Parts: sequence; C-alpha cells; structure tokens
Amino acid sequence: MTTMGKTGREEVEDAVIQAIGHRERRNILKIINASPNGSTYSEILGETELNTGHLNYHLRGLEGLIERSESRQYRLTPLGYKALHILSVIGEQIETGDMPYINAAVASQTSLLHPILIGFLNVVSVIALFGLIAGLWLVGVNMYSGDLVRVLPGFVIALICGVEIIVLFRARKSAPEYLKRLERRYLK
Repeated sequence: MTTMGKTGREEVEDAVIQAIGHRERRNILKIINASPNGSTYSEILGETELNTGHLNYHLRGLEGLIERSESRQYRLTPLGYKALHILSVIGEQIETGDMPYINAAVASQTSLLHPILIGFLNVVSVIALFGLIAGLWLVGVNMYSGDLVRVLPGFVIALICGVEIIVLFRARKSAPEYLKRLERRYLK
C-alpha cells in the first residue's frame, strides 16, 4: 500500500470537491452509477435535461471521476466511486440537530457582494420603471396630436425601459449563481 504525501492528498481533495461542488455534476455521477453498464451521452442528456453545451462542460469537469468506454458508455472510475461514497456518507449522517449548522454553513457561503449587486439592480430597476412611466406618459400626451414624430420618442423610451426592466429582473434572479462563479474564479 502506497502512501500519498500531503500535497498529493490535498490535490485529490481539491479535485474531488471541485468536481462534486456542482449539483448537476453530482446528478450526473448518480445517473451513471444507477446503470450497471454505464450510461450513454444521450441517456445522461435526457435525464439531466441540460443542453449539450452545459452537459459537455460538466462532463469535462468530471474527468478523472468518470471515463468513457470503447462502447461509448460513461462509467465511474475508482475515484468516482469514492466521490459518490463521500456524498452518501454526508447524506446518511445528517440529523435534525444538524440543521442550525447547515444553515450557518449555507449563510456563510452567500456572497458578500450579493446585497450590493441586488441593491444596485433594484436602484436601476426603479430608474427604468420611472423611464417606462415617463415614456408612456409622453405617448399618452402626444397621442391625440396625430403627429407620429411627437409620439415616437415616448414609445422608444417606454420600449427601451420595459426591455431593461425584464433584463434586470432576470439578472437579479441569476445574480447569486453568477456571483458564486465569479468568486470561484477570482477569489481562490
């Protein structure tokens, strides 16, 4: 039995935690494990409902934990089985009394930038809402003039602000995941 040095062990820990740190990757490991002969790309694609680009990204992130056989079936590697074992142990050992600790861990992982970004998006959304109202007001005021040139600026302002509001609400919804990706990339 060979022993692994501290840096080698740390590299393995980092590699496994990075790979299983995403919910979709954990799901892919479980899908592959559920089939005794492995899973095809199409089977994984169908069960995850990811698009091909996202699936390819996650499959690359699982290299070392999964491998593709000559028959094009994805199978777990020995490291992949160990990663799944780690996940199962975590799930089996959770008790009701652990919830305060779990909640504290989740809260501590929330981005410090999150409140700032959400506040900024809220302010910009309010400004866009006022722009939408002003644009609609201009359309309403100038509607009866019969002059399209006077109605058009209000319509354009309202349209731009309306689209901006939609984009801002989508950005607000995806902000937590986006911030996590930024932090993983730049704050290592």
